[in-house]
Amino acid sequence: MMKFSGGKTLAVAAVAGGALLASIAPGMAAVSADSPSLALIRVEPDAKIKTWGAAIEVQVTYACPRTSLPSTGYVYVNVTQNVFGRIASGNASKTVNCTGGFETTTVTVAAQNLAFWPGKAFAKADVSAYPHAATDEREIKLSY
Repeated sequence: MMKFSGGKTLAVAAVAGGALLASIAPGMAAVSADSPSLALIRVEPDAKIKTWGAAIEVQVTYACPRTSLPSTGYVYVNVTQNVFGRIASGNASKTVNCTGGFETTTVTVAAQNLAFWPGKAFAKADVSAYPHAATDEREIKLSY
């Protein structure tokens, strides 16, 4: 009857585990290159004014991890602008597909209390795809 000491058994298990990991690692690398492990979002620098300032079209580029289930996320956009000492603002949200890659979508933001004007505005965008989330804040240019 042969007895194994704990050290030899652990060494054999470590070698076997390492061989298994090495055989599947190339496939894991390809998946991680295609699908980010975190959510990302960026507000594009130019937005288009629609219907005399009643709304603007804001483009955002986002990425959220793809899962084995149909994967959806939510993009939220909030825009504020100083218009001759008064504040024009609006917000909107949109359901998006999480493909694991970068996607660009247009979010239409309706003015709530004052029309948007050509010029600079402050935009904040969030993407949420449980359990991942990301935020981007920046100055954007509104034009027709």
